[in-house]
Amino acid sequence: MKKIFALMLLLTVAGGFAGNTGADRGAAGQAGLAERLGAHWARVSDRAQIELIVDELRAAARGETHIRIAQKQLSGSVGAPGHGVAIQGARSTDAPVIEVNGATARVRFTTGGELELQKVDHRWRVISGQGAVHDGRTGPDHTSVLKTPTGVSIGETFIATPVSRDHDIERLSRGVTKAKLNRALFGTPEKTASYYTARYMQSAPYVSATYLQFVTDPEWNRVLYGNMDRWIKSHNDVQGPSAIAVDADGRLFIGETGTQRVSVLRIAGEGQEAHLQPLFQVSNITNPTDIALSDNGTPLDTRDDILFVADASQNKILKYALLPAGATLVAAFDGFDSPTSIQVGRWNGANNGLLYIVDKLAKRVRVYDEMGTQLSLLRELNGTYDQYFSSVRTDHFGNIYLVDNVHSQVFKCTSSLEILDAHGGPDAFASLATVEIPFGKITIEGQGTYWAGFDQMLALERWTDNTGAQRRTLGLAMKNIVFTADADVATIENAFTLTDFADVQINIYDNTSHLVRRLDASWMVSGRKLINWDRRNDAGQQVPPGTYQYEIDARSAYRDNPTVSKTKFSLPLYYWENSGSANELEDIHLLQGKSVRWGTGPSQTANEHASSVQYRFTGLHPESEYMVSAEYVAPDGIRRLQDMTVNGVRIHDPINVTTVPTRVAYIKLPKELSTTGEIIVSINKWAEGSAIVSQLWLKESGIGFSAEQIHEAIPTAYALAHNYPNPFNPSTIIRYAIPVDGDVTLKVFDMTGREVATLVNEHKRAGSYEVRFSANGGSASGGDAGIAVGGRTLASGVYFYRLQAGSFSAARKMVLVK
Repeated sequence: MKKIFALMLLLTVAGGFAGNTGADRGAAGQAGLAERLGAHWARVSDRAQIELIVDELRAAARGETHIRIAQKQLSGSVGAPGHGVAIQGARSTDAPVIEVNGATARVRFTTGGELELQKVDHRWRVISGQGAVHDGRTGPDHTSVLKTPTGVSIGETFIATPVSRDHDIERLSRGVTKAKLNRALFGTPEKTASYYTARYMQSAPYVSATYLQFVTDPEWNRVLYGNMDRWIKSHNDVQGPSAIAVDADGRLFIGETGTQRVSVLRIAGEGQEAHLQPLFQVSNITNPTDIALSDNGTPLDTRDDILFVADASQNKILKYALLPAGATLVAAFDGFDSPTSIQVGRWNGANNGLLYIVDKLAKRVRVYDEMGTQLSLLRELNGTYDQYFSSVRTDHFGNIYLVDNVHSQVFKCTSSLEILDAHGGPDAFASLATVEIPFGKITIEGQGTYWAGFDQMLALERWTDNTGAQRRTLGLAMKNIVFTADADVATIENAFTLTDFADVQINIYDNTSHLVRRLDASWMVSGRKLINWDRRNDAGQQVPPGTYQYEIDARSAYRDNPTVSKTKFSLPLYYWENSGSANELEDIHLLQGKSVRWGTGPSQTANEHASSVQYRFTGLHPESEYMVSAEYVAPDGIRRLQDMTVNGVRIHDPINVTTVPTRVAYIKLPKELSTTGEIIVSINKWAEGSAIVSQLWLKESGIGFSAEQIHEAIPTAYALAHNYPNPFNPSTIIRYAIPVDGDVTLKVFDMTGREVATLVNEHKRAGSYEVRFSANGGSASGGDAGIAVGGRTLASGVYFYRLQAGSFSAARKMVLVK
């Protein structure tokens, strides 16, 4: 039976059929099937890759293990010790300067560190330099995969996605195949792999793609494979298929426990004519429980590929160099206890020489630095007595997916095995066996060829009448969002866990929605982040007390859909005067006094006056209470005697001032002094010399700090807003709202009714959205950006955009003026 419905459903689980709409937004459109499946491949721009490298170094500066993993990932030194990057512990709170010149780049840090980078096959690598980049943005090291981040969470890491929306099937199972085919289809589907290649062109047919999904069935001793043309074939020349993998050139590797070998075949032909041709076998492998392919850092060149095989019976990991007609054993690594699953690490799609191995009767996972004929253990995690780790896999960015078969859970971890999130349980999966992240070779006419992973995950579980295979879309979440402040509420600290690589922007607004400060606007790797706000605006001025809104906008490399966290908090008054500073913004309330400096530190600058240094503070609330503190120091050795008054009332008695800095503890001001909303603080001399002060603090007391997460309401009705601006050139924003989850299309047409762009064509969760449309033949950043059909530039004129969501349909007019 060649054209069957059921396998088509199975294959859609893996997904992976669309051009990217995030980061580098110039890819040619999306295949129709891809849009319906809602799958996107990862692609980031040159600058984004370099920013990710910088953030990886920041994260690595926490410890030796992280440093070694970062060195391995970023230097591209597959098969050799990590090298080329010396990571220091210096802080760098300012953004580094990034200079890109063709295939080379340089990163300069404010602390003096510098990195040299080189681009090979669309990927950037660090080739030399010192990265003094640690800036405190990462939190404590996670040491257990058994605990997931807790606290406020925004977004989803694993988004439940139907196997087929068209046929309303959430889960593929034996019952589904019996109902559709009157057959069970599988005995036991155990492992899966996918092969995908696509070419995006600037003229019809625009997209040419080939997709095959392979599923091992050890119970019936066969491998099933098929594609989206709804056909299926069976490869029966196998005994006990236990592992499967496929490379970028279409070579299929099947581990067989019955014949104690790995069979290597090639995919030949296209469409329904596709079939498997035997190439060679790798023999004398007692029990090949799992296999992994390494592209050796060159994913588009399979001539240097490596095959790793986990042999559970021999307690070995076998390494083979792959040749066109065979394989040569390079190394046999000992010291394992029943290795059951193996995976090669990745960085931006390419393998990086890290090996992840599950062994010790599936109770332990380790990450190794693979150095030719040696393995160096980097980190080890042990499960509990009732856990069974049945599979370890990786995605485009090297995030690790660890499957716990007993609890039917999948843990998503960083490359250094720090927990990011967990998903599953008996209510979600039934004896979850493995997960698979599809990859594909994407050629874009005029741009080049890419090897990329998709935002889809195929989950294979126990094959029963109700269970078997499910699909998840890899989303982006921020977990355990926490805000804290120091005792003075002088610095606000924000910590959160980012569950995937993302473009992150952090903006702070005042109560009038005016942008006060942009804290960060860069790409970040997954993991724990720590962001500090020093209560200053973009101009460097200290902000007044009031209510502020802190927004984190994160967008993944797969798509533009933002994950947004909005938090509101009220700040009490706090001012710090770095008296005499060369930076006037640190001494903005000075009313009377002259700067003297004998260094650059706060205790090495001061303001002095022959009789009285004075500061004026306004905006005080008459019902609040305030405290003041000061530091005094005299560089000239002349002993001084001085006091402090506020609005003429003495706050402390005269004290001696010497060359040693003296800090006066916080003193509570009488409440009546601030009833007018203004105070003048005076430091007055009582003897010879002058009045002098090096630092001054004023804060509102009795008010603590708390943060409140803002949860925006779900729309109550469908809506399509007028685009803004209108008329526009070259881009405009279109906003829409949907009250329930559903399939959404948003398209642009010209006056003749001809479609010129598809902006949205996928399943959406209830909410409010915006999309930016560009008429210049390419998509713009923000929202679900789309591009004109064929990548052409649109002429001036009137266009229409139409929203279709469920039974709702609406259209509006927009005008392009050039």
